Amino acid sequence: MKKQNFQITYLYENTTKENIELWLSKPIESSTQNNIEISSTIEPHKVNDYSFLNPIWYYNLKPTEKLKINYRYTGNRLKNRINQSKITEEEKLFFLRSTKLIPVNKEIKEQALSIIGDAKTDYDKAHQIYKFITKNFKYSTRFDERGVFSFLKRKKGDCGEFAALFCSYCRALNIPSKILYGTWTLKKFSPHSWSEVFIEGKGWIPVDPSMGRLKFFYHPFLNISTAIYYGVLSNKNKYFGDHEGKRFAFSIEPERTLEPNYEDSHSHFNTVEKACIAGKEIAWGYESVDGKAPFLQPIYPRIHSKEKKTPYKLLFGTWKGKHLEVTNDLSYKIKTTSFTIGFLVLFLEVLNEYLIYDPMFNYVLPFLSFPLILIGTILSLFRKEGNTLIYILGFIFVLSFMGLIGTYLT
Repeated sequence: MKKQNFQITYLYENTTKENIELWLSKPIESSTQNNIEISSTIEPHKVNDYSFLNPIWYYNLKPTEKLKINYRYTGNRLKNRINQSKITEEEKLFFLRSTKLIPVNKEIKEQALSIIGDAKTDYDKAHQIYKFITKNFKYSTRFDERGVFSFLKRKKGDCGEFAALFCSYCRALNIPSKILYGTWTLKKFSPHSWSEVFIEGKGWIPVDPSMGRLKFFYHPFLNISTAIYYGVLSNKNKYFGDHEGKRFAFSIEPERTLEPNYEDSHSHFNTVEKACIAGKEIAWGYESVDGKAPFLQPIYPRIHSKEKKTPYKLLFGTWKGKHLEVTNDLSYKIKTTSFTIGFLVLFLEVLNEYLIYDPMFNYVLPFLSFPLILIGTILSLFRKEGNTLIYILGFIFVLSFMGLIGTYLT
């Protein structure tokens, strides 16, 4: 087996006084994640297998019972590697179907046709759709309803909304596509969603329109933070057909059928926050969408206990990832810690300049912030996880630090 380079540890604990049912998606291999090895502290009570989709493991956890799962895998850049795999007619039809979260209708098809212009091949059509979405829709986590039509109306949404609209447009043009639900590997509990599109002769290729949107002139702070903590590609145009290889897909597709049947807990709805999914409000973790999970990331729970306020960990569990190579893991931790502390100290410098006015701070703080941010910049360059803005900032801090030393020496 090829040496694995990442590990993700997932943890779910039943902190209620009654049993909790869990439906958990078992990750499967793809062109960008393979050599997957899974170890679990509890064997699933039921295993449901599906063609070309993730198996779903069913658990019934007792109060205080903990489920811990380790995923080890090899993360890959797709680059220009050709995958000549075919898909069956059944698989093609499945990934062309219309659903609540990936709707396909006359309106969507008309919009898709107007977007692609004179593009001829499926690859070019999908690329035109990608460019249109990244140009015309804003990234935001502040919205009230999840769904393609609400996303089209408000023109802003998170990664899941970007991925869903991309798939709707592609399916309307008879191009098979799917949504992946997973996580950024290295940052603790950082859910993410993206797409894959099937191109004849190339196979399934990754497409991430939400990351394609995060260019500096659209989202400068997100552009910097995602480079530092997620190691995203500096050239956002590459997110059509590739990604950085530092993410992990837990599951494929929304609206997965749950077995055993999911029975809604109507009596508990008044104690939890509701989520609006494609025009329907559901109590997350207590209610399904017609017997289906809205999506699995990596679980969907059925909570029996009447909670005053349902903790986030009870709805999703929690996870953290790391490099398996010690040197890579250490360099990542030093890089992120250096940037975090360095920018925090820099913020204190600004406060001191305009609010505190302490001369001692003027002397000490720059000697802390400048070297730390410089260390983070050097490690970003070493790990190939920076972008132009980070390198420019690093260069400016080098000059500033040198000037600061010169000032105190004279």
